[in-house]
Amino acid sequence: MKKNYIRKENGFATSDALIAVLVIVLFSGLIATLTYNIYLATTSTKRISKANGYITDIFEYVDKSYYDDINAENITNYFNNKYYYQENTTTPREDAEVSMGKPEEKLTTPFKILLKIENHYPENTTEDEKLDLVKKITITVKYELGSREQEIKISRAKSRENLVTPNVPDLDLIEKTDEERVYPIKIINFTENVWKVCTDDNTSWYNYNKGEFPTVLITTSTLNIDDEVDVDDLKVWKWTPRYAINNVTNNIVYLYANTNKYIQKEDNYNKLFEIDENFTVPDIFTKNGNITGIWEQK
Repeated sequence: MKKNYIRKENGFATSDALIAVLVIVLFSGLIATLTYNIYLATTSTKRISKANGYITDIFEYVDKSYYDDINAENITNYFNNKYYYQENTTTPREDAEVSMGKPEEKLTTPFKILLKIENHYPENTTEDEKLDLVKKITITVKYELGSREQEIKISRAKSRENLVTPNVPDLDLIEKTDEERVYPIKIINFTENVWKVCTDDNTSWYNYNKGEFPTVLITTSTLNIDDEVDVDDLKVWKWTPRYAINNVTNNIVYLYANTNKYIQKEDNYNKLFEIDENFTVPDIFTKNGNITGIWEQK
């Protein structure tokens, strides 16, 4: 005789309970895995964004700096002063996310930044023989993601500026009101003191070798190229490039960029030399930070 097994209406059979538990465990695992993967993806995106932000910031600093100022100390100090130190102190900020050249255990951060600078010299030369012409700056940002270490590495080249002295005039150093305009002017007739408006890229705007220094007119009027101007009645400023005076001979040497170095030719190439104790750089070039030159009203 066939027996019928009837399930109780007030509960589940043991097999149903086991299946339910297995389903719950299975879905819990899937949910946990999905949640973890979402967390990793979100965290990865945030850390990649921050890492790229740090690298971009460093390279923007490199772009704005003079070639000879690009070194590990300057880059490290710039970065730490912005992201690590409290204002005007050497104490780590409470919200410090990252630093360069500091013990990692001081930071509650997954980031670690490595800096490498390589100098490249012209072929068949050494450091003692010639100036390096290109620096390769490599920034590596490492960070933890899950149980693995990730890294982003980007390199960029920085070329040496043209070794030019005296320095070219810097129009950004001119102090003027919002209403005033700056017009480069050049001498046309020395005997009659005739000046005309030109452009700052005009090859005859000035000539250091002839003692003709860059000159500008500052006015609220609108002028056009080749307009003749009377420099006696207007606001005229002259550019003096950065220089040093020899205290023994009273001779001057023009200095490179905002440094205390001058250019001298050796073995058919230009090389920078630091001025010695016999030279003095006028205070006007250093009192507000080293500058490439000054504008003085005539």
